Amino acid sequence: KETLKRLTTVLRIVVGIGLIVFLLWRLDINQLLTKISGINVLYLSYGLIPYFLFVIVSAWRWQVLLDYKKFQIPFPRTTVIYFIALFFNNLLPTTIGGDGIRVLYSMGKRKADSLAVVLTDRILGFIGLFIFALIAVLYLWIEKRQTEFLLYMSVGLVILIIVAYILFSERAYKRISPVVRKIKIFKLGERLSRLHDSFTDFGRAWGPITLCTVHSIIIQVLLAVGPFLVLRALGNYEVGILPFFIYLPIINVVSMIPISLNGIGVRESFFVLLFSRVGLSGETALAVSIISFLLIFLWSILGGIFFIVYKKK
Repeated sequence: KETLKRLTTVLRIVVGIGLIVFLLWRLDINQLLTKISGINVLYLSYGLIPYFLFVIVSAWRWQVLLDYKKFQIPFPRTTVIYFIALFFNNLLPTTIGGDGIRVLYSMGKRKADSLAVVLTDRILGFIGLFIFALIAVLYLWIEKRQTEFLLYMSVGLVILIIVAYILFSERAYKRISPVVRKIKIFKLGERLSRLHDSFTDFGRAWGPITLCTVHSIIIQVLLAVGPFLVLRALGNYEVGILPFFIYLPIINVVSMIPISLNGIGVRESFFVLLFSRVGLSGETALAVSIISFLLIFLWSILGGIFFIVYKKK
C-alpha cells in the first residue's frame, strides 16, 4: 500500500514537471524571463493581499462550523491552524494533507465531530467553487456560445448537492444505513454511522450553511483578484478583471483533478489555453500562473513557521 502511494506521488510529480516542460518548450523562455524580471514590485505586493484575505475568510468559514458544533477554539488559533494546513497542502507531498492537519489540531476528544466539521467545510468550499464556475460557464454560453465546460460544471454541482443531501439528511441516510452498518472491516460501518450522526447536525443549520456558502463564493472572488493584480504587476493593462472571474473558477476546478501534485502543470496549461482567448500571450499567462502560485507559497511559509512554534509548545 505504501509503495503504491509513493508510486502515485512520483507519477503525479512527473506529470506536473512534464506539463511545465512542454509549455516551456512551446513558449519563448527568454520572453518569459524578461516579463518576470520587469515586474512592478509595488503591484506585486498588492497581489499578496487577496491571498491573505483568502486564508482569513477560509478560516472564518471553518470557525462558523466549529462554533455551531460548540468547539471552544478562538478565531486567532483557527487562523493559525489554517495557515499550518496551507503549509502542508502547498509545500509538502504528504498523504496527511491540510484537512488532516486541521482535524488533528482541533479534535481534542471529539474526533468524529472534528472530521465532520472539516469535511463539511470542504464540501461547502467545493459547492461555492462550482456555483461560481457554473455562473462563469453560463456567461460564456450566453455571451459567446461556448459550451465546452457547461456540462461538466452542471454535473459536478449536482453530484456535490446530492452528496451533501445524503450526509446532512437523516431520512436519506436511513435508506443506505442498513448496508453501511454491515461493513465489519476495521469497524468501518460503525465508524461511518457515528460520523454521520455528527453530519446530521448540519442538516438543521441553514444559517451557518448559507453563510459558509457565501464565504466560499467570496473566496473564489479573492482567488480571481490575486492573479489579476499579478497581471497588472507584469505591466499588462489591456485585459480587464472580467476574464479572471470567468476563467479562474474553471481553472480551479480543473486543477482539482489529481493527475499532478497540487495541480502544478495542469493549472499553468489551462491559464495559457483559456487566457489566449482574450489576447494574452502564452508567456504572460504562464508568468501570471507561476507568480500567483509563488504568492500563495509565501503565505505557506508563514504556516510552516507557525507549525514549528506550535510543535515546540
